[in-house]
Amino acid sequence: MKLIKTFPSLILSIFLLIGGSIFAQEKQITGTVSSSGEPMPGVTVLLKGTSKGVVTDFDGNFSISANNTDTLVFSYIGFLSQEVIIGNASTINVSLLESTEELNEVVLIGYGSIKKKDLTSAISTVKGDELSKRVVSNIQDALSGQLPGVQVSSNGGKPGASSTITIRGISTLGDNTPLYVVDDVPLDDINFLSPQDIESVQVLKDASASAIFGSRASNGVVIIRTKQAKTNKVIVSFDAYTGIQSVAKNPNLASATEYANILNAASLNDGGNLIYSDPESLGNGTNWWNEITQSTAIYNANLSIAKATEDIKISSSISYQDQEGIVKGSDFNRVTARLNTEYKLSDKITIGENFTFANSKTENGPDLVWNAHRLEPVTSPYLATYEREGLNEYSIFSPTITDVPNAIGQLARTYNDTEYSRAVGNFYVNLEVLNGLSFKSQFSIYYSAWENNWFSPDYYIEENDKLEVNAVGRTHNNKLNTTWNNTVNYNKEIGNHSFNLLGGVILESQTEKTLSGTGENIPSNHPDLRYLDAATEGFITTGNNEKYSLISYIGRGNYSYKSKYLLTATVRADGSSIFPNGNKWGIFPSVSGAWVASNEDFMQDISWINLLKTRVGWGQIGNDNRNSIPANAKLTTIGDEYYTLGDNQDIVLGTAPENVGNPSIQWETVEDLNFGIDLGLFNNSLNLNFDVYKRTTHDMLMAKSIPAYLGSGYDSQWANVGSFETKGFDLGITYKKQINKLKSSFTLNLSSYNAKVVELADGEAIWSGNHQRLNSLTYTAEGQTPGLFYGFVTDGIFQNQTEINSHSDNSGNIIQPYAQPGDFRFKDLNGDGTLDDDDREVIGDPTPDFSFGFNMQFNYDNFDLSALFTGKYGNDMLNALNPYLMSGSGTYNSYAGLLDKAWSGEGSTNSQPRLSNDDPNQNFRYSDYYIEDGSFIRLTNLQLGYTLNDNIIKSLGFTRARIYMSGENLFTLTSFSGLDPDISGSATESGIDWGHYPLPKTFNIGVNLSF
Repeated sequence: MKLIKTFPSLILSIFLLIGGSIFAQEKQITGTVSSSGEPMPGVTVLLKGTSKGVVTDFDGNFSISANNTDTLVFSYIGFLSQEVIIGNASTINVSLLESTEELNEVVLIGYGSIKKKDLTSAISTVKGDELSKRVVSNIQDALSGQLPGVQVSSNGGKPGASSTITIRGISTLGDNTPLYVVDDVPLDDINFLSPQDIESVQVLKDASASAIFGSRASNGVVIIRTKQAKTNKVIVSFDAYTGIQSVAKNPNLASATEYANILNAASLNDGGNLIYSDPESLGNGTNWWNEITQSTAIYNANLSIAKATEDIKISSSISYQDQEGIVKGSDFNRVTARLNTEYKLSDKITIGENFTFANSKTENGPDLVWNAHRLEPVTSPYLATYEREGLNEYSIFSPTITDVPNAIGQLARTYNDTEYSRAVGNFYVNLEVLNGLSFKSQFSIYYSAWENNWFSPDYYIEENDKLEVNAVGRTHNNKLNTTWNNTVNYNKEIGNHSFNLLGGVILESQTEKTLSGTGENIPSNHPDLRYLDAATEGFITTGNNEKYSLISYIGRGNYSYKSKYLLTATVRADGSSIFPNGNKWGIFPSVSGAWVASNEDFMQDISWINLLKTRVGWGQIGNDNRNSIPANAKLTTIGDEYYTLGDNQDIVLGTAPENVGNPSIQWETVEDLNFGIDLGLFNNSLNLNFDVYKRTTHDMLMAKSIPAYLGSGYDSQWANVGSFETKGFDLGITYKKQINKLKSSFTLNLSSYNAKVVELADGEAIWSGNHQRLNSLTYTAEGQTPGLFYGFVTDGIFQNQTEINSHSDNSGNIIQPYAQPGDFRFKDLNGDGTLDDDDREVIGDPTPDFSFGFNMQFNYDNFDLSALFTGKYGNDMLNALNPYLMSGSGTYNSYAGLLDKAWSGEGSTNSQPRLSNDDPNQNFRYSDYYIEDGSFIRLTNLQLGYTLNDNIIKSLGFTRARIYMSGENLFTLTSFSGLDPDISGSATESGIDWGHYPLPKTFNIGVNLSF
């Protein structure tokens, strides 16, 4: 419509130009230029095609004489230019959009900061305003799709659960979790944070950027800064939303009638009799999925107060979240309070603190998803009323036909909750010693205390589903981590040369204590007796202490010449308590450089290129694998052991080795090489960042198998026995445009990596993923991607006996002698005429070809609209429920439609075998039949907002008021049969859907208020 409206004006402009200026009638145009609601002084306002213009005053106001046919051009460094055709307007108010690459933006890089224009490493950033648009409970989910090279995979939609973040894929077979640094506090746990409290997130992706953090940074670093006070006035903000959650995807399970027909067909195919004489009379039966799931509410509120003066900055907030689980028995709530202050005691001394306190409570219901899929629909959840007489409240549930317990009975008798308290923060003092020379001392603390309480009542449903004696238990865990940083920073400029030098010493300490107790035979199941002192027997107590310490020396130098040639070098020496004295220390250097070609004289006439920077970086980072390796891995320890001796079989307490230590273990080293390019084009409306990298892990720490003759009770020893290689690329593209009142922004993040195991202990392959029906699911071997799916290969279905007889070796021996028409044909890969383990091969790869995030944002007048799409392409997946739900064997339920899909006669299908309970051909052995395409595209977030106009806001006493509607996980396009194709896992076991907690689809309404 805007184009249609402006077309007559364009025609008129041409006519006036031809006919002369006699038709021109000048008038005075006034208005205000702002950005994010704040006035902008110094903005240039030009008549397009002329040199006539003005500059906005301190309050962002301007006044200029112009014609109706003129176009005003508004421009300001670091912001996108905007053109407005005057038309009949006499007042024009404009809001400028920041340029994507704001070169003077300060980026946190660890123990300091640097302007984005001076970066030499692979670092991605996102502002808290972008993250706060996500209606999620944790920062990990909010980062999904936001940054190139950052992969976020779901651990399910359970309230309080966080997603798994990996940076540039995996670099080791151990723990691949990045280091989190929140307000300069290094952490492994950030689940206490409220997304509304985040000001910015920086992700250090290559070794040249993260090496300064040493041993905790081998998997990348996520630096999080909470909101700080900025303005010389009190700003009170209130953000809240409420919403309804439901299961995003429900499984389509067979009804009681179809279930009975499937079992009947399988029995008849095996030569048996009908199991159910009248399946139609059973109707739909029990939908166990509906019994355990529900639509629930979610609430979140955040109140913050901030003020900054010349000497004092104070920012505080308190937030509350309450989320009911879409699977019954899994509720979560959290309260978080934050206080950040900074005091300028004098021109030389500044002190401050950043502290966050959080308390959460999680209801740990039973794992019902796996069971609800498999439970037979012909069983009612409850016994008939007359059968309940004399039974306690936990015994009134029906026994099941299968070995799967009654899900509603499980839910009723599960009492398990965890309360988690955390205090995280730091105190610091910064001293300006001399001009350009400063000293900072900071003491950081992370303290957590969680308590888990559970109670199991006595009950009886059937012989294999009972508990004759009730039990109670409690576990306490306390963790205290401290870090003391002492750093010296020196800045100096000499002509065109700029220097920044950093040196320091870091002391870290970790202590964790656990105490657990259980007891049995409480006099009653009454709630008032569910504590340990009420137990009368079966007392067991356990406890342990774990300690860890690290001392580090750091150094970094930054050099810039004319902002064209940039160089950064770091070195860090780490001494870890995990390693023996001779191997305790590791020294890890890095270096990176950049050439800002766009600042060269020969580039100044190329106006459409605003930024052209090339980067290269190399570095090494040590990894002591502290989250995986036992603290006593270097020692052979002795523990208690009970022995039975003599004719009377007396029990005697003795000692025996608990593990086999390795006094030679040393640092695992990650070596990283990165090449990158940054582009800003067309007045920075189009920005591109592209990086390619190679990461190699040497002396990989992993558990090595040891001979059985060394003793029982242990089967492995930690050692440096492997190497690993990861190659890939990251791509980020952002385009911003403003046409009159319409502002638009499009961001595409694309990441791809390929990981390969170079060396394993003694060349021994690793098998993982034990399944009740399929045995080991994944295979990790030298020269291969870790965690590959490895099994038999199907070759269609035997349609008749002739095809079975023809599937033979060179001697005429039938390869599958027990097969019948309707059974799978499996390939004899080695041609020996026998199907055995040697006929398995790689049948799938869970690593995606690429993952992506695509973000669109639009603003028009007071309306704003944003949409975030995320996805993966080219990854294989395995639905671990399919061996039950697609086989028709046993008495487990099946997916709806299995009866029609299964082979029922020659030519009926070539993909789904006949139904059989006996299955002599082992049709449902582990094969490529189970491997599915896990590619998906998801509308992760959609939000529509409206900001009230100034007159209404002022009348209500606000400075800003916005209302919005949003949706999370609105739809997913995928061919995967499971509940969610976006599933996290470990390096050796990923892409497997074990029936994990379903993802919620959420619809919310919310408000953002400031006053």
